[in-house]
Amino acid sequence: MAEHPADSALAQLELTLENHQQWAEVIVAGILANEAPAEENLVPGAHMLCDFGKWYYSQTHSTVLTEQPLFTTLEKKHRALHDTARSLLTAPAGEDKADAYRQFSGASSEMAQHIRSLIQALLTSELTTDALTGVPNRRQMDEQLEEAIYAATHILREPACLALSDLDHFKRINDTYGHGVGDEVLKAFSQLLLTSMRDTDRIYRYGGEEFLIFMNHVDMEIAENILDRLREKISRYPLHIEGLSAPLNITVSFGIAQVIPNETLRSLIRRADEALYQAKSDGRNRVCTTRQFAA
Repeated sequence: MAEHPADSALAQLELTLENHQQWAEVIVAGILANEAPAEENLVPGAHMLCDFGKWYYSQTHSTVLTEQPLFTTLEKKHRALHDTARSLLTAPAGEDKADAYRQFSGASSEMAQHIRSLIQALLTSELTTDALTGVPNRRQMDEQLEEAIYAATHILREPACLALSDLDHFKRINDTYGHGVGDEVLKAFSQLLLTSMRDTDRIYRYGGEEFLIFMNHVDMEIAENILDRLREKISRYPLHIEGLSAPLNITVSFGIAQVIPNETLRSLIRRADEALYQAKSDGRNRVCTTRQFAA
């Protein structure tokens, strides 16, 4: 099973939380013992020299981490902690020292809480995001689409459609080139979906090589036209996969169902799946809708 991009970040953040708490304890213990402060804690750029700073500024982070707003604002908390540590270490004994300690203690608590919040955000992402492609998974789909269906039919009162897509002959790709290439194809395909669909559309990895698309504000005819253009674009788009001497071409089949008032998500998916099955039975690389084979 592919490692989720957040896993290494979670491990680093948990280690950072532990190490900075220990670092804060060492600073306070040194002051109480009347020890000379370590030089690396006194320089203005101390926040960039500690282990966490070196990791934070390494520019090698996954987008799963860098797209978290809490990751961006963590730098400010970390810098403030080191600034208050320097003030504490250089403050004279007396009230100034006590005030500097209160600021340092507050900054330490704020950074610890910030890291805990970021860890929680990443854990939530790990539960709701597909590890390989980075798109939302079925868990998030279940949480979001029942509400989206209700909103479309009872609040917005506008048409909406759900489509299932399936990469044609994907098993052949895995058998011919290996699962590593298959994974790269899935990642490339998911990016094509994300960059080709509208911002209002919702894309989920449904399972295997199947992706689900929920399209607001469109009826069956418009959805069919949109996805047929996308199908043609994908069939003409060469995938450049590392390790392959030549570009790889893929095709995709789509099945579409329009939302019916009071219909469950499972029923809607079942109807889209029936349309997808028809598309594959008719030769693949095509778009089918539920109306095309309705009794």
